[in-house]
Amino acid sequence: MQFRTTFHIPESDFKINHQHKILTIGSCFSDEMGNRLVDLKFDGLINPFGIIFNAYSIQNLIERSIDKRYFTTDDVHQNGEQFFCFDVHSSFNALSKDEVLINLNLTLDRVHHQIKNCDVLILTLGTSWVYERIDTAEIVANCHKVEAKQFKKVLLTTEENFKSMDLIAFEITKINPNVKIITTVSPVRHIKDGIVENNVSKARLLDALYQLDLKYKQVNYFPSYELVMDDLRDYRFYKEDLIHPTNQAVEYIWEKFGETYFENSTQTIIQKISKINSALNHRPFNEESTSHQKFLQKTMQMINELEKGQKLDFQQEKEILRTKIKSC
Repeated sequence: MQFRTTFHIPESDFKINHQHKILTIGSCFSDEMGNRLVDLKFDGLINPFGIIFNAYSIQNLIERSIDKRYFTTDDVHQNGEQFFCFDVHSSFNALSKDEVLINLNLTLDRVHHQIKNCDVLILTLGTSWVYERIDTAEIVANCHKVEAKQFKKVLLTTEENFKSMDLIAFEITKINPNVKIITTVSPVRHIKDGIVENNVSKARLLDALYQLDLKYKQVNYFPSYELVMDDLRDYRFYKEDLIHPTNQAVEYIWEKFGETYFENSTQTIIQKISKINSALNHRPFNEESTSHQKFLQKTMQMINELEKGQKLDFQQEKEILRTKIKSC
């Protein structure tokens, strides 16, 4: 008897390894997957502009970074004591306009460099719903708690979503012809928009990315959304808010991602790094016991072997171990 629908994800014709540079931009799901990559010692710049949900805002930030169109004082606004920029996440907010501008433009420089040099770009779309400023008709990435009457809520069409993603793919592959672009739709449910409205929103994203995948050989669609909706398909894989996938669901998606994009040798390295991370987080009953000290020394040996063979940086981990190994 079969109680769930599973489906085969074809292996990607390109593979990601630890020598590749990675850039992720998009929704909070980009954070989830990107931070896992960084924790496993991949060279990644993860959501540098913070969480961005819609295709238009991602396009705006990528084009701006490519062209090095620096942010100016006109891009910074004030709400109470906070200064902010409508184009980015609230993590850039500060108590002075200069501080916001400095952080924005330093980040823009980093993204410009990463776009030109990255091997893999991962783009995660969250919603087709956007907020448009009534005074300027500009779409914002974040409303920054500005009063709602200053915005109009708009649902981007499939064509508008595709146009933004098409421009991203075209511009990036023009300056970085060898880059591989992985796209996906976040499984996070935006049910505050309404159940029907969320489904329409996701459908338009899915259609746009399907068309993009057909148009560009450098683009590969990864079915994060489908893995939750059509494979796991159960509320037990959502957190209590019934919006965000549980850690177990994210782990399942991560496993499928690895099967799709990692060589067996990369998977082996990942397993070793995971053991090191677990060892560093382990809290023994007696840190000075002989058995635990041997465990720490074995972990240090594993780090040294990986550093030598894979040229990975474990400096921080080694410092932590040195404070714990009594013979050092």
